[in-house]
Amino acid sequence: MPDEEKAQLYLYSVPPPYDNLDDSEEAGPLLSSSSSSSSCSSAQNELATQSAAEQRQQYIPRGLIRHEPRRASIDIQSIDLSTPRSSTESAGLQREIMQLDIIEPPLAGTIMRPSIQSRLATNIKSKLTILNRLSSKLNVFNGLGSRFQFMTAFFYSVNGRYNAITSSLSKSLNTRLETFGNPLLIKRLAFVFMLSLGMWLIIASDLLPFGTSNGGPSWPPEHYPLDAMREFFFHEISAKKIAAHIQALTALPHMAGTKGDMSMATYVAQQFRDFNAFSSVETKPYDVFLTYPNRSGQRLALLSDEKTTRNFRRQVVYEANLIEIEAEPGTFDKQPFPIHGLSTAGNVTGHVVYANYGTKKDFEKLKELRISLDGAIVFCRYGLVHESLKIKAAEVYGAAGVVLFRDRADKDMVSYPDGRAIPEGAVQRGSAGLRNWAPGDPLTPGWASTPLAERVGRANSTCLVKIPSLPISWDDAKHFIAALKGYGKKVDSPWIGQFSGVDEWWTGSADGPTANLRNSPAEQERQPIWNVIAKIEGTDQPEKAVILGAHRDAWCYGASDAMSGTAVMLEVARILGYIAVEFTWRPLRSIYFASWDGTEQNLMGATEWVEDNIDMLRQDGMVYINLDQAVSGTQFNASGNPLLNSVLLTALGQVYDPFRNKTIRDLWGNELPPLEGDKDTMPFQSFAGIASIDLGFSTPGGYPTRTCFDNKAWLNKFGDPPEVLVSSDKLVQLSYDKNDVGDDGYPYVFHKLLTQIVGAMVIRFADEMILPFDLSSYARSITHYMVELEAYSGKSSKLDVQSLVKGVSALTESALQMEKWNKEWMNSFMAMGHVETTTMTAHRWSRNSRLTNFDKHLLNMDGLPGRNWFKHVIFAPQMWPPSAQDESYLASGTFTAVRDALERGDGEEAQIQLDKISHQLYEAAQKLVG
Repeated sequence: MPDEEKAQLYLYSVPPPYDNLDDSEEAGPLLSSSSSSSSCSSAQNELATQSAAEQRQQYIPRGLIRHEPRRASIDIQSIDLSTPRSSTESAGLQREIMQLDIIEPPLAGTIMRPSIQSRLATNIKSKLTILNRLSSKLNVFNGLGSRFQFMTAFFYSVNGRYNAITSSLSKSLNTRLETFGNPLLIKRLAFVFMLSLGMWLIIASDLLPFGTSNGGPSWPPEHYPLDAMREFFFHEISAKKIAAHIQALTALPHMAGTKGDMSMATYVAQQFRDFNAFSSVETKPYDVFLTYPNRSGQRLALLSDEKTTRNFRRQVVYEANLIEIEAEPGTFDKQPFPIHGLSTAGNVTGHVVYANYGTKKDFEKLKELRISLDGAIVFCRYGLVHESLKIKAAEVYGAAGVVLFRDRADKDMVSYPDGRAIPEGAVQRGSAGLRNWAPGDPLTPGWASTPLAERVGRANSTCLVKIPSLPISWDDAKHFIAALKGYGKKVDSPWIGQFSGVDEWWTGSADGPTANLRNSPAEQERQPIWNVIAKIEGTDQPEKAVILGAHRDAWCYGASDAMSGTAVMLEVARILGYIAVEFTWRPLRSIYFASWDGTEQNLMGATEWVEDNIDMLRQDGMVYINLDQAVSGTQFNASGNPLLNSVLLTALGQVYDPFRNKTIRDLWGNELPPLEGDKDTMPFQSFAGIASIDLGFSTPGGYPTRTCFDNKAWLNKFGDPPEVLVSSDKLVQLSYDKNDVGDDGYPYVFHKLLTQIVGAMVIRFADEMILPFDLSSYARSITHYMVELEAYSGKSSKLDVQSLVKGVSALTESALQMEKWNKEWMNSFMAMGHVETTTMTAHRWSRNSRLTNFDKHLLNMDGLPGRNWFKHVIFAPQMWPPSAQDESYLASGTFTAVRDALERGDGEEAQIQLDKISHQLYEAAQKLVG
């Protein structure tokens, strides 16, 4: 077989293990080259003329042309398996394909779908049946015989003559046909031939609108080699398009449920419609519980030690502004008042206590130091754990209220506008919603917030804290921290902040300074939010779903968090839509593009949509790719399900960082860490059992997230900079052609790199014949998580992991069998000249469905102990996760029920939970091949 043909056939196969990948594979043009970023809009204008169309052909990679469909109606018994392999191997493959069960009985209905031709015929038949019924009801001659007898006689006469003529012609035709054979059989064959010819003419002439409802490509769609798809995709990425999206999406603040948010939803929906390639574009509202700022109802005041004689009230020493300094000139009036979403109303007064980052370890240290927390107003820094856990921990330890402020990661970092760090006058917002207890609408935990949905009372919700909280700037916080000097215990460097303004850091005490905290947010129990969902319908297994999502809402402008992700998602959708329209391409599986709302409050939009579509997702959801804080720096990061490891690493090996002149894979690594617990991946992975991943570029040290300083100006200067410090003494700045930059003059290099990575992954997940899941990586990762779990348990609660070892061994063996089957299937497919029989298709669908169902077999429908919303026994956030500084942090989202029991000190319960998980893992591994 020619090498060129082998290269194209390889594209349909499952890739080899990632440590055997050839990193020298061509990754497409560098972003700095002028030919790599031609604008799609300008290309479409050029196509209006014939000369421009001819010119464009030189940019279309070889292979993006029409070729024969893969499948044909050939019985597997008649296939010649004379390949370079031995006859024994060929016969074994044939027996295996014939004897394999298709899929488990409960899912057989979704896998054994009729062929496209059969579905088309059934659809036409149903339409004809309806027309026949309608015709019988609308027959204008019914009942006329009794009133107009002459008309009846006339029609009987006509009918008699017609029957006589047709009878005579039929006899004559039968006489002639008898010389060739059975007249009835010949007439039936002629009828079938004419019917088939008529259907072919209808389809070929595009008389019926097969394809999208928006004037998309006609039937049948084409399939192209995956390398040609990827190369063309990379070439079409446009900095101008990305810049236009960023400009539009950061034009005004857009908190969830506000007019600004609705305008952004309208923008995204219109972009999807303008792409003209989607089978559906839907704006889906949900009515959820949200809170909004109430400036007159918020107060934070430092009080004097002495009470006045009048009403025994303390005097106000300092009252916090509770506002954020102006992020951009002339925008102060537009900036939303800072708030904690889903915070509790309250008016409390108590002594001030400083609790570092507010982790459980920090509160334990205060307890060891005998610092009273009863009735205290606790001040904490953002970071290490989610803000809702800080508030909940303070509540558990007896505090009356919580105040959070953002510190600089490093005292040597320079604040904006001269550096990337958060300014002292900025206020980081956040959410008090306990997403580690249950994300989504806290009044509808486990079901969607539709208009008629039942709602629990606010007081009965387990997802809401019971004490009030406020966010403030360092400009405000330093007055309260400085006032603690001499009270309680003096703390050392791990507890000392990086901003200036406080010379000594103390914990505070019950006899120290007091503060009054008042919070009265505006509550909306049924506030509409809007998800925008677009879909490219698949052709081979259209019920299967590959989902790409990014949240749209922001506390203010949200340039990095999360408009950068939305811009990347829109660019991926635009290019895939363009390929679908221009080249009549359709993926094998359906692709969903989702713009989530309400993520900042409590992962509202994604969670409600998953809960609303849970039956479909648990049956047919394959992959979820999340873009949150997509671009806030220059270093790639990812976390996710290990099933997706191989596809990720292959994509990273195909994308080059032009500043460092290396592939992203060379710069990143080989193993995908487990998911973090505060992303929109949570409902997909932990509730629906869909393999999920989160991708992005960032820089250590953070950025002014959830402040109004996270705007387009900061993003262009520091988030996606035109120059990059690649080492301590080397600053790289590239030159760009005018076509390589947006209309604002910025190149958006890392947005384009992320678009390449995401596009390459989506194309493979949606259009590779055998789903490229990496079971071997899953087994290796489980082994790593097991080692981390043993270390977390310590000597006092030593776990017996032998049952888990058995489960991992079963998974490893199943992975080897699946890989062997995949190779044999590909060998057969290649030997048959790219032709797949109906039987082979059914078994391939079965294998793809088994891979899809693997994580779903790891769902426990009873939920985790004490948190029944979470269903996945391996991947779910820990109730009280360790901080980001702890060694066990990276694996804290694995074996959650075991870790929760260990955190409570219940070693016996931890062993019980581990044995249950091990058994379920073993069963899931067996179902892959059983």
